[in-house]
Amino acid sequence: MMMVRSAYDKKKDDIHFEYWQRCRYLPEDKLIALLDHDNFELSLEAAASLQLRGGSKIIRLAQMDSFSNRYKRRALAAFILGQIKLNTKEEKISLKILYDLALNDQSAIVRSYAVSSFGHRCEKAKKKYADTLLSLAQSTVLDKSVMVRVSTAFALSVFKNRASIPLLIKLLKDTHSEVKNWAAFAVNVNNYDTPEIRNCFVLLLDEKNFEARFEAIIGLAKRQDKRVTQILIHELSQERIYDEMVEVTAYLGDVSLLPTLYQVKDKFGTFKELNTSIKVLEHL
Repeated sequence: MMMVRSAYDKKKDDIHFEYWQRCRYLPEDKLIALLDHDNFELSLEAAASLQLRGGSKIIRLAQMDSFSNRYKRRALAAFILGQIKLNTKEEKISLKILYDLALNDQSAIVRSYAVSSFGHRCEKAKKKYADTLLSLAQSTVLDKSVMVRVSTAFALSVFKNRASIPLLIKLLKDTHSEVKNWAAFAVNVNNYDTPEIRNCFVLLLDEKNFEARFEAIIGLAKRQDKRVTQILIHELSQERIYDEMVEVTAYLGDVSLLPTLYQVKDKFGTFKELNTSIKVLEHL
């Protein structure tokens, strides 16, 4: 997914690194104690360390915590169960727990982590649980929480199945830009293409959220939809341009982009994506 980094993002990364450094060498009992820390981000980093270390003790703890009366422990349990190494029996139990949390937990953050983790488990199992995930997503695309709908879009990105398309179209029409962003990412990463998807992408060209707009621009260009030509010309005329947008001009195959690409060359010099796109368009 396209990420635009800000000073806020960098600060978050610095804090994340600080917490990672704090947790990486702690013994297991100290990490478990941190799961109850007031700082949820620190607790999440402790959970990530426990998830990475794995083992039956941590699996049992996460499975028990999924029934905790504290929502934070349920959320961390769902997170841990998403990518920890499980045997067949443990996986069966954990998937049932995640499914139930995703549908029924009162806390939106718990439901969100449960949906994402179910997606991770589906990805690890090489689509084995794809039908179950699709069944789950039928409900979670309608969840009142933006976080849960974002997680649903992410979960649908982890495997290719055209049965996902109607669900992703619902998410592309969501009222929240971050949901639409992740839905567009899921569509693009799996190369889905229908007239309705293209029309949804055209509507996303007016999004204020740059990342959602970016996914739509890239998606339309790769699908050779000329409705994106003028938008690409505008974006490539800015002071800050993105290699991916230069690259997809070759997919779009519209020679009216050549003057803009020549201007990019004059302004920024040559680079691989630019040279390739100019060469492709000059030979059309």
